[in-house]
Amino acid sequence: PYNAATLQRVCDHIDQVQTELGRRMLLENPATYVEFAASTWDEPRFLSEVVRRSGCGLLLDVNNVYVSSINHQRDAHATIRALPLTEVGEIHLAGFAQQVDANGDRLLIDTHGAPIAQAVWDLYDFTLNLTGPVATLLERDNEIPAWPVLLAEANLAEHRLRAEATQ
Repeated sequence: PYNAATLQRVCDHIDQVQTELGRRMLLENPATYVEFAASTWDEPRFLSEVVRRSGCGLLLDVNNVYVSSINHQRDAHATIRALPLTEVGEIHLAGFAQQVDANGDRLLIDTHGAPIAQAVWDLYDFTLNLTGPVATLLERDNEIPAWPVLLAEANLAEHRLRAEATQ
């Protein structure tokens, strides 16, 4: 749960890793499928506090923001705006699978096995407008397509980065 005890544990572990490595690490926002009743903070506030206390940066997974926003009926744009965007050191983009949960609601699963959805590209554009150009990684771990398909996705990200850099 996102609460004070978890915050302390996460910050302690990040401090341990950063001390051992002798460098700043990036913490990635997760894709979530359930929420804990014991949470006292929302995810953006929790992550912001982890970044502030530990000095780590944020690895902003735009797909994870989108997946979690759909799964929990949140506004993805508001989530992005609430994150510590000045501390974003890298952005991830990926694809997702879609299912229906027991209540008949749409459920997205971060699979890294599908093309990046247009909604995620749109959220990426929104994010870049707030952060400026940030190094971006396309995640494809499953259902890896032919090289030309991967290259086309990479070129789409590169085009968006360059467009943001010239604004």
